[in-house]
Amino acid sequence: MLIKIFLGLWLVIGGSAKAVELNVTVGFSYFPPWQITSNGTFAGGIDYQVLAALQNELAESHDLHLNFTYYYCPLKRCLMMMQNGQIDLKTGLLHRPERDGYIHFIAPAYQEYVNKAFYIRANAAYQIAEYEDLSNLTVGVSRASVNFPRFDRDPDLAKVEVSGTYKGLQMLVAGRFDAFIGTELVTDHVVRNRKLSSYIRKASYKYKKENPGFFGVSKASKLAHYLPQLSMAMRTIVENGLVDHAIEQYLSGS
Repeated sequence: MLIKIFLGLWLVIGGSAKAVELNVTVGFSYFPPWQITSNGTFAGGIDYQVLAALQNELAESHDLHLNFTYYYCPLKRCLMMMQNGQIDLKTGLLHRPERDGYIHFIAPAYQEYVNKAFYIRANAAYQIAEYEDLSNLTVGVSRASVNFPRFDRDPDLAKVEVSGTYKGLQMLVAGRFDAFIGTELVTDHVVRNRKLSSYIRKASYKYKKENPGFFGVSKASKLAHYLPQLSMAMRTIVENGLVDHAIEQYLSGS
């Protein structure tokens, strides 16, 4: 009987969880409206709002306090830095088997659909109404981006890698290739904010299949020990509709 009493006291007092404080380096890229940069700093965007909500939810519900430091890097470099633990956390990642070796993907996904769209010059005589219309075209793609399996694995398509969405759209306008593939919400945002709508139009064909986006934690990070808390917090944020609300804000231009 005494053993049970002492065991109960240990569970209540000695075994109770203590507050945890972690310094976390978050990698970010130029990927508006998800990740908005200003003078090399992480200045806002949908991901920024979700990160803040995640930070608050972890502190309030799990006594896990994350102190964020932001580090700018293009996606390809961010992924390399996650492999060696220089970056703890990255937003806006698509799950791919080759990334499983060094990234824990926080479930659930905070983006359910990441539509991929094709953009052509406004005065182009050709159309892209179906996938087969790409066969005679040269397509610009953002370096290190993942689009969709058929496109990514197609050995017969002519593709040109570029350093990012805005650079790709500039090269499209300049006639360096025939079309550019980009994440629809991101590319629409760049076209609108860079005042490119008179030079570029969106093709009717787009990839609409479910293509979930995740926050990812480096397996070399101390943060990886707190995956259950991260998942519970992310589920709360998604189910509360915060992500959908943030997306609607940017879709409406508000």
